[in-house]
Amino acid sequence: MPHSTAPQTNKQKQRVMQEPAAKNSRPNNLLKQVLAGAFAIFLLWYAFKGTNLAELWQYSKNVKPFAVVLIFVSGIFGTFLRSYRWTILLRPLSDKKISQYNSFYAVIIGYAVNVAIPRGGEVVRLLSICKSENLPWAGVLSTMLIDRMLDIALLVSFLGATLMILPPDLLASMPWLKPGGLLLLAGVVVGLIVLPNVGAILKKLLSLNLAKSRLPEKLRERFYQLAEQFDTGTQALKSPVQYPYIAFLSVAIWSTYWLNFYQMVYGFGLESKIDPLQCLIIFTIGSAGVLVPTPGSVGTFHLLVKEATVMTAHIPPDQALAFATVLHFLTFVAISCIPAALLFFYERFFAKKEKAN
Repeated sequence: MPHSTAPQTNKQKQRVMQEPAAKNSRPNNLLKQVLAGAFAIFLLWYAFKGTNLAELWQYSKNVKPFAVVLIFVSGIFGTFLRSYRWTILLRPLSDKKISQYNSFYAVIIGYAVNVAIPRGGEVVRLLSICKSENLPWAGVLSTMLIDRMLDIALLVSFLGATLMILPPDLLASMPWLKPGGLLLLAGVVVGLIVLPNVGAILKKLLSLNLAKSRLPEKLRERFYQLAEQFDTGTQALKSPVQYPYIAFLSVAIWSTYWLNFYQMVYGFGLESKIDPLQCLIIFTIGSAGVLVPTPGSVGTFHLLVKEATVMTAHIPPDQALAFATVLHFLTFVAISCIPAALLFFYERFFAKKEKAN
């Protein structure tokens, strides 16, 4: 809500609510980053073990330029769709229309940070939209959890569809696919059911005599405000009218991701060896690697896409790894970092001047 219409006391409370607690243990965070980086390096080593680097370079440099352009366009469009879906989830948190530009900026900056810091982009995305749109962080956090749940739901759907057509040797080499898919499905179902009610559950717990007797009144009031904000952020999941629209956007977002893979098939001239259905298998298995928190999905993506491509299309491992490496660079690094850098410098050097004038 606009600050100008709120009483001073409410403004102070809102300001407190908008900034998440920054009391994380720095040594613990540093250790997590080091472990994630070490794991990514190990997976890269394993993926590249025995690779003929000259052959890999030969395959990589012969990628069709037009395919690179198409991937860049579809990648940016996918980010636009995600940011637009997020504006829908954020609507209950503000009396004014959520800016599409601010939403896109927060998402793309978050992607760029994730390249270096696993899950760090989520924090940057949260802080960016809270600052630009003057939103309560607890409410925004709930929309980001919904965003993540929707992604996992789509991934599980693709995984369930591809399990029926997976090559036997691929399924044998990755026995975790079936139990992993079932576990993700159970988690998503529980999450989508529980998440809209978390705020109400927290408020109920805070109203118990135990909470009243153990928690100071000011702290209990703050927790209650956070619960209300979280509850407001989940309103999109409580409106059946929004379901079809959100579902359509979710499918469209993931369709652009699959399109990136198939355009890379065209870029490598593999259309005769990898059809759209086989590409869906490779895409689904490769996307599962995103769930592992390594910097920019380095290592997990390379290994899974390489193995899935070799076993699905029976192409040389060096070519499959070149396919995975070029695709990763374009979709995780270039498509995230180039627009993010351009927008960051625009905000830093031009946007402030325009607002001042």
